Amino acid sequence: MLISHYFNLSKMTMKPLNLPDTLNWMPIIRQAYEIDAETWSEQGLKIVRIGGGGNNALFKVTQGGVSYACKLFVSDGRHRAWREYATLSLLDRVGLDIAPQPVWFDESCTTLPHPLVVYRWLLGSPPGPTLTADQLSALLESIHRLHDCRPEDFQDPGILEAWFHWFDFKPYQDELIDLMNVYGFWLKSNIPDGEKIFVRLVRLVDACNQYFRKIDLDPGRESVKMSLCRVDPNLANTVWSPNGCIRWVDWEYSGWGDPALELAEIRWHASFENLGDAQHTWLRINYQPCEDDHDFQARVTAWDHLLAVRWPLLIARWLWSEQNGADRERLTHLQVDQSGQRARLENYLARAEVLYS
Repeated sequence: MLISHYFNLSKMTMKPLNLPDTLNWMPIIRQAYEIDAETWSEQGLKIVRIGGGGNNALFKVTQGGVSYACKLFVSDGRHRAWREYATLSLLDRVGLDIAPQPVWFDESCTTLPHPLVVYRWLLGSPPGPTLTADQLSALLESIHRLHDCRPEDFQDPGILEAWFHWFDFKPYQDELIDLMNVYGFWLKSNIPDGEKIFVRLVRLVDACNQYFRKIDLDPGRESVKMSLCRVDPNLANTVWSPNGCIRWVDWEYSGWGDPALELAEIRWHASFENLGDAQHTWLRINYQPCEDDHDFQARVTAWDHLLAVRWPLLIARWLWSEQNGADRERLTHLQVDQSGQRARLENYLARAEVLYS
């Protein structure tokens, strides 16, 4: 797939073409945001606060029968709004219909107190928690179309490297230790059977480190056939459209990355927990990597071993946050089902132990 479109984020216009002047919305949205309103109507606008991830605040804005999403981002050095708008713009301009149409981008924090992106509201709803055969096929098709976008096919596309795609195993191993030192130790005295769970986590982290000491595999930039990656393959961020397509929202971590890491993340991400083994196997068998990416399957296996250990620690972080407050700046309060997350923790521990057995 050769795409020669020139795209440079630094030259983006802030004014949308042939669409309502979104600057007129901003004072109204700001009022709704500042008083934490669930709904707000003014000057022909209907604004509804949408629940979701804690890293952003999302509003559905309807004007003249047309709906838009206005999304405010945490400002934490990851350039979330920049990443999202850049990827949405690139996908829109090359005609890949797997994401909403971008409308507006503003990192100035002058119209609203956070960086923001506006895009057209997608019709449809998230599938799941289980997927039909048609939905699973559409999901894989959307991933294929995304991963067909490669840096060499563009002239200065303005896309950053994907967040969390670090092209080196060591930062991920270091992160496991950091997560363990905070959230693993906290589990010991704050949940039932915490001491036993802590011991199991220690064994898994040790086994993970031993695994990476034994393998001879290079995940560096020169060895990986990089592609455009979402990074967060959360089913809650997919939209099953009336025409039978899967589209994605929330592109704030996206960029050039390792498609093997993204494929592994689909297997371990909590939102895919209800997919059966047969469906996960089908995705792995039917995913078609780049022909000259000779280490692709070996990297998938390596990422499996890392993510299998990482996810129980992420669940521990969610449990910690419910008792201690947000682990970092959040724009929306995370709702954590304590009993459900404890059951999920046990499930993920068991899955990781099977992988390492």
